[in-house]
Amino acid sequence: MSAFRKTVAASVAVVGLNGCVYGYVNDASTGSAIQDVTVTVASGSCSGSGCATPIIQKSDSAGLFVFDAYGDRHGEDQVQIITPASGQEAMRLLYTRSGYRSVNVYHKPKYEEVTQDGKNYLISGVQAVYLCALTAVDSDADGICDAAESRYGTSPTNSDTDGDNLSDFAELYGYGGVDLRYFGANPKKKDVFVELDYYPNLKPIQAALDRVTAAFAAAPVGNPDGSTGIALHLVLDQQIATADADMNLSPAWTDFDVIKAKYFASRRAPFFHYALFANQYDSNGSSGLSRGVPGHDFMVTLGTWGTPGGTEQQQAGTLMHELGHNIGLQHGGNEGMNYKANYLSLMSYSYQLRGLRVDEVDGVLDYSRVRVASASELSVSEISAFAPAGTTTEADLSRYGVRIGTALRIGAAHANLDFNGNNVIQASPFAQDLNNDGDTVDLISASQNDWLALVYDGAGSIGDPFLGASASLKRAQPFMVVPERTEPCITEHEHRR
Repeated sequence: MSAFRKTVAASVAVVGLNGCVYGYVNDASTGSAIQDVTVTVASGSCSGSGCATPIIQKSDSAGLFVFDAYGDRHGEDQVQIITPASGQEAMRLLYTRSGYRSVNVYHKPKYEEVTQDGKNYLISGVQAVYLCALTAVDSDADGICDAAESRYGTSPTNSDTDGDNLSDFAELYGYGGVDLRYFGANPKKKDVFVELDYYPNLKPIQAALDRVTAAFAAAPVGNPDGSTGIALHLVLDQQIATADADMNLSPAWTDFDVIKAKYFASRRAPFFHYALFANQYDSNGSSGLSRGVPGHDFMVTLGTWGTPGGTEQQQAGTLMHELGHNIGLQHGGNEGMNYKANYLSLMSYSYQLRGLRVDEVDGVLDYSRVRVASASELSVSEISAFAPAGTTTEADLSRYGVRIGTALRIGAAHANLDFNGNNVIQASPFAQDLNNDGDTVDLISASQNDWLALVYDGAGSIGDPFLGASASLKRAQPFMVVPERTEPCITEHEHRR
């Protein structure tokens, strides 16, 4: 490494791994490289000897452009170390060339170390761009012409190929100062983004976050790229300053909004749910609260519990429960009835803090992936237990343990279930409380498959302008449950009953 490159490398370490930023530009119609595309840093900062105004590079015959931090590509007098502008998280790169539509691409550098010709480099690759001719057809009005969509493998007739309410354009190129690709966005697989901020001493346990992410990854949800699962991006962002950490958010959303306004960048609002790991709200011991069903915001409030901040299981269950409200799930799935014995989901208080029992394993994090038929409290059979509904089978139900209220019963959901907890499987039907309300007169409606009923638009707040023609597919009614009617979630007292 030359003395110059050693100096640059040292500065790179100090300012946060600012190495080469490069990318490729191709013709959407032919797929071939385009030379002499001007790539301008329309928003960002530059340091180095080559930082003239404007900050530009041009693509070569291979369609490659490089903002070079080392002096190896353009010469030591043309070093350009480009970074996001102060207060921003991504740079905006403007691609222009005669005969083509211009496009803005947001790039938040994510550096990797490579070795070439015996030299070590830190490089960050900008997503490949297929430029569209001025006359190119864009059937779904999402800013990506049909020819480019075919290159990316996205739908030319649906601006949201994967159905997660984030446009293909935003997932490929970013929007409004946010580079979704940096966080792992894929326009052909459903993504859910959540920014997590937290009070001092209430930082979420990483293992809890990992378990929730894994639960979404294992979801029985298909994607256009042939994969299953949902990519949940839990971005643990920043600690709330002690002076700002209101230990009793009251009124809950009024005080929450004071913190949100200071710590949550508005540029993320079209893409990210906002979650706050706080101490308490409205002077109660509730585990958390969602701002509506569906919604954009939620809080996890386990600060006053026996284990301040909650155990790993309590944190994971509550995070997934409140996020479930944000993406359209009520305490009974598609209804408000809680503790439904035939509803096997973390959305029920029966399972929020304990997890499900599946294949004899306790603590499983999951929304309902089985449908269970309706049941009458007037007459339950311990021998036959619950019946499956829809495409769910008895074999599916046989994998699940069942809680009545909060008590786990002997047996399984499909048969030989000790409803009343007397350790005897009774032959004759009898009356049993199945929703923890103290009576035995209710008809408990069938439960849904939660994973197939999720709502991704955050009550109309999640979604960007490039949804184009697909914007008309949004639900006409933005809220299923308005924020003022959302009940507080389970308390530690209820959990221990």
